[in-house]
Amino acid sequence: MPTEAPLSAEALFDVGREAELAGDLDGALTAYAGAVEHDPGRADWHYRLGCVCRKLDRYAAAAGAFRRAVDLGGESGAYLNNLGTVLDALGERTQAMQMFHRAIAADAENAVACHNLGALYAEEGRTREAIRFFEAALELRPDADGYHNLGLVHFQNNDFDRAHDCFETCARQDSQHAVSRYFAALSLFRKGVYADAINRFRDALGLDNRLVRAQYYIGVSLHKTEHFDEALAALLRALDAFPDDGKLHYQLGLTYDAMVMPREAREHYRLARR
Repeated sequence: MPTEAPLSAEALFDVGREAELAGDLDGALTAYAGAVEHDPGRADWHYRLGCVCRKLDRYAAAAGAFRRAVDLGGESGAYLNNLGTVLDALGERTQAMQMFHRAIAADAENAVACHNLGALYAEEGRTREAIRFFEAALELRPDADGYHNLGLVHFQNNDFDRAHDCFETCARQDSQHAVSRYFAALSLFRKGVYADAINRFRDALGLDNRLVRAQYYIGVSLHKTEHFDEALAALLRALDAFPDDGKLHYQLGLTYDAMVMPREAREHYRLARR
C-alpha cells in the first residue's frame, strides 16, 4: 500500500489555521511549528505561531516567534505590538515600551499599541505620558475600557473632575461597567458631592454586589448629609465584609456619637485604635 505524501508547508499552515480557529491550540501549535520548519522564511507564519504560543502562556516562545516575524517582515505594527505584550508578560518592561513605540511609529493609527503604552506609563506613575497615549488611543478608537483607564490616571492625579467625566463616558458606552460607576461615585465623593455619590455607589452595587466597599462610602456620605440612621445601616453592612477595618470602626464611632449612643461609640473608637 503506498504511503501518503507528507503535507507541504502551505498545507501544514492551513491545518494550523483551521485548528486555531476551532480552539485546538495544541494542534495549531504543532502544525504551525511544522510549517515554519519546512519554510522558515514566512513572517506571517511566525506571527501566527507567536499568537498561539501567547494564548498558551508560552511567552518566551511567543517572543521568539514574534521577533522572527519582525526580522523577516520588517516594522509591522501588529508584530511589534504583540512582541511588546509578551515582553511585558516576561517582566521586560523597558523592551516592551520600545516595541510599543516602534509599533506606533510603524502605524500611527495603532490604537492598541497606544493603549498598551499608556497602561505601562500609568503603572510607572508617569501620568503625563500615560494621559497622552490613552488620549491618543481614544481618539483613534473610543472604547469603554480606554475611558476607564484614562479616568484612573486622572483619579490618581487627584483631578477628580476629569476622572469623573471619563468614568461617566465609560458607563455610557458600557452600561454594565460596574467598576467605572464605582469610581465615578468615588470621584464625586472626593469632590464632596455626597448625594450624587450615594446614587452612583448604589448603581455600582446594583450591577456587582461584590463592590462591598461602596457601603462604607455610602455610610460616610449619609453621615455627611446627616442621615445618621441610614448611615449606620450602610456602615454595618460594610462591617460584615471588613470586620477589622480601623477606618470603618472610627466612622462607626463618629456615627454613634452623632446618634448620642456614647457606649457604642467608645467601643468602635477602641476597635479603631486596635
